[in-house]
Amino acid sequence: MSTDAHTRILPAILALGALLLATTARAEPVLPVETWHTDNGAKVLFYPADSLPMVDARVIFDAGSARDPKGKGGTASLTASMLEEGSTERDAKAIADGFARVGAEFSASANLESTAVRLRSLTEPDWLWPAVDLMAEVIAKPAFEDKDIQRERNRQLRGIQSRQQSPQAVASDALRKAAFGDHPYAHPTSGTRESVESIASSDVRDFHQQRFVATNATVVIVGDLDVEQARRLADTLTDSLPRGEPAPDLPEVEPLQESETVRIDFPSEQSTVLVALDGIARKHDDYLPLYVGNHMLGGSGFASRLMSELREKRGLAYSTYSYLMPLRAGGRLVMGIQTRNDQVGTALSLMDDELSRFIDEGPNDGELADSQANIVGGFPMRLNSNGKIIEQIGALAFLDLPLDYFDDYTDRVEAVTADEIRKAFDQHVEPHKRVVIIVGPTAEEADVDDGAN
Repeated sequence: MSTDAHTRILPAILALGALLLATTARAEPVLPVETWHTDNGAKVLFYPADSLPMVDARVIFDAGSARDPKGKGGTASLTASMLEEGSTERDAKAIADGFARVGAEFSASANLESTAVRLRSLTEPDWLWPAVDLMAEVIAKPAFEDKDIQRERNRQLRGIQSRQQSPQAVASDALRKAAFGDHPYAHPTSGTRESVESIASSDVRDFHQQRFVATNATVVIVGDLDVEQARRLADTLTDSLPRGEPAPDLPEVEPLQESETVRIDFPSEQSTVLVALDGIARKHDDYLPLYVGNHMLGGSGFASRLMSELREKRGLAYSTYSYLMPLRAGGRLVMGIQTRNDQVGTALSLMDDELSRFIDEGPNDGELADSQANIVGGFPMRLNSNGKIIEQIGALAFLDLPLDYFDDYTDRVEAVTADEIRKAFDQHVEPHKRVVIIVGPTAEEADVDDGAN
């Protein structure tokens, strides 16, 4: 290995070692983040990391698909994709060439709750600041030409059509609709064919004008900069944005009122099955007991109860799982499996049994200790690169969690008791009220009870 390679890799190894030491000893904050607001109201979080001469910058807007205008699902996704399609000062090719010329990576995308605009650049001034200026231009001054919007809308429609070829995507979209009902979380992030076809150019412009404002933005910076450079970067990215107003709170997700089974005909050799039950918002005090508990139920791969019962003992599936969907305004607990079409009823019954048993009895001491050790042991890997660190800091800021959240994280995981897990599941998860999505050949469907056993 060359000397130059050693000089670049060694600091990264030392930085990771320092992070691991901080995680274990708690002598220093795990993520020593500095935070402030720009003059026009954008929140900024900065984490200095000098292991590599690079910086990651992200502007996160509260502008996900949950903010789509009613009946126009997919507006947030379309707006995000348009940011790379030209500004008022240059066309899409000139923008792409501008980032490429300085070796910077740029992207923008929307998800359920937010839109993120991302930049990765070397910190050499002649490369960094042109990239930052260009990113600021793209965010604040998109051209939104009618012809470009039409082209991107057609591309989005092709993507929606492509999703219909995936049973997992079909099931996920159906689950969102059935599990969230009339809530803004209910529709697919990319929208439906009908909703996207209804989006006019004016809808995209209005969405950008309303949501891409400074007080609705969080800037996260991770990399080899000092505080003054970080302030300059944040100011440059937000100075051209109007101050605006933050997005209002979303309505709370209502508990499921009854059970429902949705069957969707799909030509496949296996059926994809998803089950949604009540859950909680991410900031809820019971999040950690539910998270640790779900790790045992279906979130830890081969070590989980669902995998043991449905795959190892019964051979019903290659994979079965569960996960929490904890959002700002509420959430759901989801279980899933792909199994033979004639085994759907059996698989669902066993999943129900395992969930009910877990709620009634909670975990045993051995599996709790194993899960806690697994979560704690894997924790440093969530923070072992600038890309992962910026993801975590961005999530803390967007979800309004304390910035010292990770300082005692492993202690709090190890402190969760079996009784706390049992009580949290008993309080928040009602097994007799669920949404079941079955995607597969309906001609071969098994009898499925609309209520849990």
